[in-house]
Amino acid sequence: MSTVLRSRRIVTENGIVDGVIEINEGKIVRVGPAEGPIDLDFEDQRIIPGIIDIHNHGFGGWSMTDPATCRDVQGFAKAVASVGVTGVLPTAKEEAFEAIADCTDIPLEGAWIYGVHSEGPFWARGGENTVGEDYPLPDVEEAQRLIDKAKGKMVMMAIAPELPKAYDVIRLLHENGIKVASAHTKAYSEDIHKAMQEVGLDIVTHLCNGMRGIHHRNVGALGQYLLEDNLRYELITDLNHVCKEMIQICLKMQPVEKFCLISDSNYIAGLPTGHYMRYNKEMIADEKGLILDLHGRICGSGKWVLYNIGQLVNVVGVSLEDAVRMASLNPAKFLGIDQRTGSLAEGKQADLAVIDDQYQCLMTMVEGRIVYDNNQDKDVFNPEAMKRKIA
Repeated sequence: MSTVLRSRRIVTENGIVDGVIEINEGKIVRVGPAEGPIDLDFEDQRIIPGIIDIHNHGFGGWSMTDPATCRDVQGFAKAVASVGVTGVLPTAKEEAFEAIADCTDIPLEGAWIYGVHSEGPFWARGGENTVGEDYPLPDVEEAQRLIDKAKGKMVMMAIAPELPKAYDVIRLLHENGIKVASAHTKAYSEDIHKAMQEVGLDIVTHLCNGMRGIHHRNVGALGQYLLEDNLRYELITDLNHVCKEMIQICLKMQPVEKFCLISDSNYIAGLPTGHYMRYNKEMIADEKGLILDLHGRICGSGKWVLYNIGQLVNVVGVSLEDAVRMASLNPAKFLGIDQRTGSLAEGKQADLAVIDDQYQCLMTMVEGRIVYDNNQDKDVFNPEAMKRKIA
């Protein structure tokens, strides 16, 4: 049985279409002019391909960096669907790996879980307001233990490539088909270029953040990343993490196709502003959408990719089509799943979101199933999270 959605603004790879999306057995069978009966008419509201967020630590009170059960992962999947996400790579600590692995690639009442993203633990933490944090050095046995912990569902690991024995870990990851992200690094430009030449890096973790910036005598990690040809780039466009002008520079240096919009949100995102306890530390969710520790260091975002699309379009001046591509098709290509999702095209899964002009999500579909409806789903956040709010 088919379902027909109508909109005057359907965002496709080939532009914005005034017409319908016909869905049958979870797949898109037609995108084109309106013909025949309509099941759901969204008029001027936009239909976009579902967002694929490849860097998300939590949302709506659901945490992927605390010990987690399948119930937590299911709650998380439902919560992110409320902001137009149809696929997500939970960026987790090992206490949540097994639950995430058990929920990977199975239908949930929310976004698809695509596997485990381990941001670290082998960091150098450079270029930011670092406050005395130490991280373990790269170790092949430890990396293998984490791969095993993820039950074969690890998709990506982030590492500082200049650290001793980092190349050994990177080779191990690539041998296991795991993407390597360059992250939280004190590297200079020559370190990044050498790593690209000798072992290869696949993507840059939250470009501009957590790395040595550009200087006119050494362009640092950031400058070298933008000079390399065979990289993709995560980018947070909430305009808190990276300013408008820096985003414009990045987009002049590399084509839109190389960028994946991410949230880098944690469990506080979507909750009321205020002070929360986290790992026995006080953290602040401020009005701008930043999550800060008491030293003022950024510890993740309180915003989400759909909001970031709005910032990119309304403030930076990127076209809606390009912004949506960075949020959907580009991450799908990075994950190797673009033949089945990532854009609104015939033969692909009906993974989509309906949004208004304020970039609020009205409805989300995964394989043609409505997994979020803002008229009905009023309670997607984790009530336990509010117990951590102290002010």
